[in-house]
Amino acid sequence: MVSKIIVGALIVGYLGYIVFERFYQKSLRKSFTHVIHVNGTRGKSTITRLIDAGVRNCGFRVFSKTTGTIPTIINTANEQVVIKRLGLANIREQLKMMRLAQKEKAEVLVIECMAVSPELQYISQDKMLEADIAVITNVRLDHLQEMGSSLPEIASSLANVIPKAKHLVLGDAQFLNIFQEKAKKYHTEVHVAEDFQKEDSLNTFFENINIALEVAKVLGLDLDKFYEGMKNYYPDPGAFEIIETPGTVFLNGLSINDPDSIMLVYHQLLQKYPKEDMTILLNSRNDRPSRVLQHIELLKKLSDHKIILTGTNTHFIKRKLGKDYVARVEILRSVEDLKKEKVIFAIGNIASQGMEILQFFKDAQEVQS
Repeated sequence: MVSKIIVGALIVGYLGYIVFERFYQKSLRKSFTHVIHVNGTRGKSTITRLIDAGVRNCGFRVFSKTTGTIPTIINTANEQVVIKRLGLANIREQLKMMRLAQKEKAEVLVIECMAVSPELQYISQDKMLEADIAVITNVRLDHLQEMGSSLPEIASSLANVIPKAKHLVLGDAQFLNIFQEKAKKYHTEVHVAEDFQKEDSLNTFFENINIALEVAKVLGLDLDKFYEGMKNYYPDPGAFEIIETPGTVFLNGLSINDPDSIMLVYHQLLQKYPKEDMTILLNSRNDRPSRVLQHIELLKKLSDHKIILTGTNTHFIKRKLGKDYVARVEILRSVEDLKKEKVIFAIGNIASQGMEILQFFKDAQEVQS
C-alpha cells in the first residue's frame, strides 16, 4: 500500500513538472518577437552569425547562439561569450539560451540547431524554440547513422524543424518537394533563397549571404541596411578562410567534412589556384567510422594531388587507398613540414591536430604582417 502511494506521488510529481516546464517554455517564447532556428548540413554557424549582424544593424536587440567550432553566445551587447559546458552537449541547453536571452530583453533570438537525430530536431523546434522562421541551409551526406544513409532521408530528417503556420527558408531547391510536402501540412510558407548578386563576398560563400538576405526579406527588413550589418559579422573560428603565409597558402576547410561540400569548395578553389600546386591535407578523427570510409572514397577522386594525412586512422586510410595511391600519400610527421607545400587545402575535421595546424598558419600570417 505504501509503495503504491509513493509510486503515485512520483507520477503526480513528474506530471506536474512536465506541465510546469511547458508553461515556463511558453512564457519564454512569448518574450521574443522572432525566433530564427538555423538547421542544415553545412554553414549553420556562419549563417547564424550573418543573420545576427544583419538584424542587429536594423535596430533590434539580438541574442544569438552557435554550436560551431567553439559553442558561442553573441549577447545583446554584441559581445562574444564562449559557452563552458559541464559534460556532454544536451538540447536542453537551448532552453537555457532562451532564458539568458529573455534576461537580456532580446527581441530576436537567432539560434543554431544542435540536435542531430530526427526526434531531437522535432523536440527542439516543437517543444522548445517554436521558431517562426526555420532555415535549412543545405542537404549533404553527413551524420549517416542518425539521419539516414541517403540525401532524401537526410532532407526528411532536417524537415523536423519546419515550424507550424510560419516560414521556412531553404538555401536551394534541391529537395523542395520533400520540404514543401511537410510545410503544406503545417500551412507554412516556403522561401528559396534567391541570388541577390552582391559584389562583396564578406569573406564567406555567396550561398551563405543569399540565405541570410532571404531571412531579412521574410522579416521585411531593409536589405541594404541588413547587408551593411553583415559586413561586421563575427566569423566562426572554424569557418573557411584563406591564410597567406611566406611560401604557403593555407586554405582552411577543416570544418568542411562531408564529401559533397568538400568537392563543391574544391572546384571553386581550382578557379583561383593551379591544380598542380595544390596539396590535400586530411585531418581524420576516430569517432566517425562512416565518415572515415567517405573520406577514403573522396581521396580517390583527388588522387591527382599529393595527399597528406594527419589525426587518427592515418595508416588505415593509407592502406585502404591501395598501392595505386601510396606514392602520392604521406603521413604528417611535423606541422613544420607543411611549409614545404605551395597551396594546402585542409579538410576533414578541425578537432585535435586540426586546430594546432590552423593556429600554426595563423601565427605565421601574423609574423608576416
